[in-house]
Amino acid sequence: MPPRARPRPGLTPELIVEAGRRLIERDGLDALTMRAVAAELDTAATSLYRHIADRDALLLAILESIAAGLPVDVPGATPKERLLTRFAAAHDYMAGSSWVLQVLIQGELVAENAFPFSDACLADLLDAGLGPHQAARAFRSCWHLMIGEILDAHPRLAPRQPTQRSIAVSRIDPGKLPALAATAGAMREANTRDAFVAAMGILVTGLITQG
Repeated sequence: MPPRARPRPGLTPELIVEAGRRLIERDGLDALTMRAVAAELDTAATSLYRHIADRDALLLAILESIAAGLPVDVPGATPKERLLTRFAAAHDYMAGSSWVLQVLIQGELVAENAFPFSDACLADLLDAGLGPHQAARAFRSCWHLMIGEILDAHPRLAPRQPTQRSIAVSRIDPGKLPALAATAGAMREANTRDAFVAAMGILVTGLITQG
């Protein structure tokens, strides 16, 4: 009978959170269990409960640790410049952890460490002359553009090629779908960081101008 794992000396909530994040990014969100994290740390599952209540609490702690890295203070002479810089930096940061957005869009959890990012964006929108309701709508529009692009263009695991999507697009009949066929190549080119930044620029400009 194998020896029972013992509590690991020096175990901290931070080490548990780091191990949980590694596990998710390697094996996927469904792999996150207290037992799996304990195995990752070569310790007993019971030792984790001395620091973190359960899986839900661990998942939230992981979200908080990631949200703490969102950009807040960014350079820029105008609200528009700061908004574009902040969202571009947030996009680059979150693109490597797209699974976080899959959790957030379920609408049950929120990382309070993300509030300073939201506050900074809203402050710039208010400084640009938008009222509270307009600023809130504008922020949500920018947030939705960012998370939509990340979820679409940055899957956790690269899909096997050729994908069903690429095959379907290659079969588009110009006779039946002329506009889609004419823009298919441009649509593929639009799936880049530069295209995201350009789209965000168009969106922010329009929101501020119409506000």
